[in-house]
Amino acid sequence: MNGWFDAAHAQRRAVALLYAGIVVLGVLAALRLPASILPEVTFPRISIIAESGELPSEAMLRAVTRLLEESLRRVPGVLELRSTTSRGSAQINIDCEWNSDMNLTLQRVQAQIEAVRPQLAPGTSVDARLMSPTLFPVLGLSLTSDRTSLARLRDFAILVLKPELSRLPGVAEVIVQGGRRLEARVTLDPAALQARGLDAASVADAIRNASVLESVGLLEANSQLYLGLADGRPGDLAALEALRVPVPSGPAVPLGQLGRVSLEEAPEFTGYRAQSREAVLVNLLRQPAASAITLSEATHRWIEENRGRLPQGVTLATFYDQSDLVRASVGSVRDSLLVGALLAGLVVVVILGSLRLGLTGALVLPGSIALTMIGLGLTHQSLNMMTLGGIAAAVGLVLDDAIVVIEHLAARHADPDPCTTSQAMAEILPTLLGSSLCTLAILLPFVFLGGVTGAFFRVLALSMALMLGASLILCLTVVPLVSPPPNREARTRGAPRRFGALLGYAAAHAWVGLVGAIALAALAVPLGLSLGTGFLPEMDEGALILDFITPPGTSLTETDRMLREIERRIDETPEIVAWSLRAGNQLGFFITEPNQGDYVLRLRSGRRRSADAIADDLRQRIESTQPAVQIEFGQLVEDVIGDLTTNPQPIEVRIFSEDRAFIAREAQDLVERLSRVRGVVDVKNDVVVSGPNVTIVPAETAARKGLSAGDLARAVAPAVSGIEVGEIVRGARVCPVRVVLPRPGGLSGQEALAEIPVAVGAGQRARLGDLASLRTNPGETEIARDNLRTMGTVTARLSGRDLGSAMTEIRRRLGRGLRLPGDARIQYGGLWAEQQASFRGLAEVLLGATALVVVVSSLAGVFAALHAGGASFNISSFVGAIMMVGIVSENAYFLVAAHRAAVAAGRSRVEAARQAAVRRTRPVLMTTFAGVAALAPLALGIGAGSALLKPLAIAVVGGFVLSTVLLLLVLPSLLARFGGGLD
Repeated sequence: MNGWFDAAHAQRRAVALLYAGIVVLGVLAALRLPASILPEVTFPRISIIAESGELPSEAMLRAVTRLLEESLRRVPGVLELRSTTSRGSAQINIDCEWNSDMNLTLQRVQAQIEAVRPQLAPGTSVDARLMSPTLFPVLGLSLTSDRTSLARLRDFAILVLKPELSRLPGVAEVIVQGGRRLEARVTLDPAALQARGLDAASVADAIRNASVLESVGLLEANSQLYLGLADGRPGDLAALEALRVPVPSGPAVPLGQLGRVSLEEAPEFTGYRAQSREAVLVNLLRQPAASAITLSEATHRWIEENRGRLPQGVTLATFYDQSDLVRASVGSVRDSLLVGALLAGLVVVVILGSLRLGLTGALVLPGSIALTMIGLGLTHQSLNMMTLGGIAAAVGLVLDDAIVVIEHLAARHADPDPCTTSQAMAEILPTLLGSSLCTLAILLPFVFLGGVTGAFFRVLALSMALMLGASLILCLTVVPLVSPPPNREARTRGAPRRFGALLGYAAAHAWVGLVGAIALAALAVPLGLSLGTGFLPEMDEGALILDFITPPGTSLTETDRMLREIERRIDETPEIVAWSLRAGNQLGFFITEPNQGDYVLRLRSGRRRSADAIADDLRQRIESTQPAVQIEFGQLVEDVIGDLTTNPQPIEVRIFSEDRAFIAREAQDLVERLSRVRGVVDVKNDVVVSGPNVTIVPAETAARKGLSAGDLARAVAPAVSGIEVGEIVRGARVCPVRVVLPRPGGLSGQEALAEIPVAVGAGQRARLGDLASLRTNPGETEIARDNLRTMGTVTARLSGRDLGSAMTEIRRRLGRGLRLPGDARIQYGGLWAEQQASFRGLAEVLLGATALVVVVSSLAGVFAALHAGGASFNISSFVGAIMMVGIVSENAYFLVAAHRAAVAAGRSRVEAARQAAVRRTRPVLMTTFAGVAALAPLALGIGAGSALLKPLAIAVVGGFVLSTVLLLLVLPSLLARFGGGLD
């Protein structure tokens, strides 16, 4: 081994050049790594949406949902199957086992859909998609104008923006929402129809039959092969107006003689706005391996270069940009690491009194990060919250390795009989390798974690392992070459006299270690139990999602009035710089009722109020003016994680029963109960009502005239929503053709339906009200099912309270006051259920780590620091606790090794323990001060993107502080009493 160090020393310039090359390559790798919020994880969820016109919920359940559920249940690996059935549509979410081959599972799902498709209701369309973070937009643009019509804006977005933006690097799909579609509308004249013995259905059939494009086969002539086509499609409105319609008793007449043909806006039951103006929204989805930052920069560059192509008076603005959060996260972690590295280097300089040694320690951190970036690139990872979190979590361990080597070299060089650098490195090599392997062993259980926690934190563990491996390589190569030679710039500093006496007393009295370990372990229990708990740390993402539900059956005019009031409250909030509205639609791949939607609110950077404070204020002002509108606030990362799993909200209470009326009553009762729990906000009954319906029931009069329910439906449809019968194609533009009948003037709703004329014979008409009874029924509810069981859900969010204590109170209240019949039961879901599963997995990791080392009392420092820092015990702080056990184990390994060496040299157990404690005082204090200094910026929450890592940093800082006492006082006394077996 000495020869290896000597050879490296002889080629120290080459090693220095190699180090510089590694740093440069690391910087290049970091610049080339894709950047996103979440790691590229394949979630074991497939979402299926089936649409079948306007079938009522009950009919949709029987004719579509149940058939799909029973067929999809046969797919191997399906764990849970949840469905929601509403009027004319159904959504089925399939959750599979983690680590399943989801591409193969998707193929099997599609095969089962095709197998059952012939049994589904006629005209049913089914779409299945594999859920992933890339299904959610990373960039949102809005097109608004005071001069250009919404139809032209939509055409510009589809025909110009969509193809241009689709070819930008990293763009997977461009989704255009909003605007107005133009249609060729044929408004029939009832008198003209009656005079010719026609009805709207026969005219619609005539247009449909004429507007066909069919192949008649291949024809060979003149040494060429021709494709024969029959094309009767009208090319424009004039051609449509001239289209001839057969008449039963006479020659065919032009369509223009039966009514008016005009270009009109198609009816829409969705709405889109941006900054209080009707808008067309353009959403960009990224490819799995693409960078959100690169995509955003390319898009904004294209916009700046092509502003001249925008129609006159059109404004193209950004209402959401995920890259803002990614930049903030990367920037804050980068700045925190830079400041931390400088502070850690300063600690080494002050304690060792050597500028060169301080610079040596400072070299290890950037080199380790550079090697980690190269490793992340080779393993096809991205820069995201988990990889950055792993780098930040490993800072303490990296500094610990560097400080151990630097301090050992400084101490050996300062000895009366100094040794060479090669000899000193040979002495510490076995201990350094053993401590590093001990720490890496703590990361192994992360590989076997399941669920969201395992998917995310395996990436974190990978980046930590890369950091630790890189630091070990640099500590064995670069540090020995840069450190000063013997008797040069070396200052020996043992423990101060009083502290040395204290160490000797602790080593001589075993009860100090026993009492200290037991007391700290006992203190950790109440501290841990009294901590609030959560899933992910609360983050300020720079944007808010405001979901809303207006009362079912609310007219479009009244809904618009309510939303305008909400928008006034939004515009009054100075921190909101841009927003967009989707009504009748929402973010992601979901079925949405016309009375549902969401706002995306973009917040100003550098504001004083947090996103949660803004949401609380806006919630209060909206609820005071629009109490009938249900609203809830969220942030994108939390919503995306929830939507990709089975738990979209922090709190979810599920009610299972086959009595849907009971579910509706009990859900409303749960809403009232949850609303009384402190800190629980946005309580929502997820039993969604679609709105009322009017049912046409044929009377005996209709039967006597030979009219069935189908005949009446065909007669009434043109007067209600019209009948689409074809299309006019002009280049890339497609214009649907719709046949409509005018409604009786001055009437609306059921009265207007009753006056619709229905053909009952040659030239005869009768009122619909004389042929059928019209019944108005209350709104239909969406039918939710979980593994073929009917259920209802009540969801809620939190404000100013941790998830764990809120759920404890909710479970206590419901357990005490809820009385359910025998066939009904409740179940708790939401992010709380995911948190419980995550905590169970992480607890196994923590138990495995503590089985490797006995210094578990350091957790008291972790919990105390979380209390002092006002942080809850969540996934981030849990990982911090695990990392703290690793740091303590590494330092304990060195102290035990020093004790073994002293015993082997003939010292008594007590003297060996005292000598080991004195010997390790300086490196332990250096590790503590440097680690605290390095993590201080993150622990203080400096930077917009540091919120995810703040609890982790607080936990590690608290563990660092207490571990000093454990390592220098408690562990030596235990070794003095029980360390004989180590000889």
